[in-house]
Amino acid sequence: MKYETNKKGFTLIELLVVMSIIALLLSILMPALGRARAEAMLTKDQSQVKAIYGGFSFWSPTHNGMFPIPGLQQRLADPGTGNYIKGRGPEDISVNDHASMLSMSIMQNLFTPDILIAPTEQSEWVAPMEEYDYDVFDASSSTAPGVFWDQEFETDLENNCNNSYGIMPLTGKRKPRNWKVGASAFALIGTRGPAEGINSKYSKANLFHGISSDWKGVVAFGDGHLETLETFYPNATTYL
Repeated sequence: MKYETNKKGFTLIELLVVMSIIALLLSILMPALGRARAEAMLTKDQSQVKAIYGGFSFWSPTHNGMFPIPGLQQRLADPGTGNYIKGRGPEDISVNDHASMLSMSIMQNLFTPDILIAPTEQSEWVAPMEEYDYDVFDASSSTAPGVFWDQEFETDLENNCNNSYGIMPLTGKRKPRNWKVGASAFALIGTRGPAEGINSKYSKANLFHGISSDWKGVVAFGDGHLETLETFYPNATTYL
């Protein structure tokens, strides 16, 4: 005896209805997932900026309250003896650049190289220094300046750069006055902005946390508090 089975599948209309429901759900969920990812990246960026500031502030109590200054580690020869003596001699201001300062901070274990790369870094020239050479440290010489950091660390955004963040210049009146735990209105470290500080919709710096034509970033101030800003000129900030 032959039995017939009634096999029923989706009709074309039913299939289209299911597909439209899936498309509707995706249209609702995808923006939410995008926002969740953006919030997660912002939170991670905040933690990294906080960690960098924390490294600097850890250094300051044993160094006259100042954050790391390369020229006070790799000093000029002591005028009295003509020798290079750690902790003595004039400050060598020629090495007070961001590359030296950050590399010195890594050498002193204030933070690791990877913490200097933002989670949403956009530039192909910016990457962590994967093989930092801690063995180059040498403070023993008296006839030549010591070696206090790996000089292969770079901060050239147009060639090779091992740092994502903008940092206060270590020069002028700002250095003794602000390169330390201090004013709540003075910005020290943060998401870098467009070249020369001129906002441009073509700048990759706008893509860290903002939309393609608008900058948004994380900034640490002198007292250690963080702010997420959407302008270079917030009302409560000190300008010099």
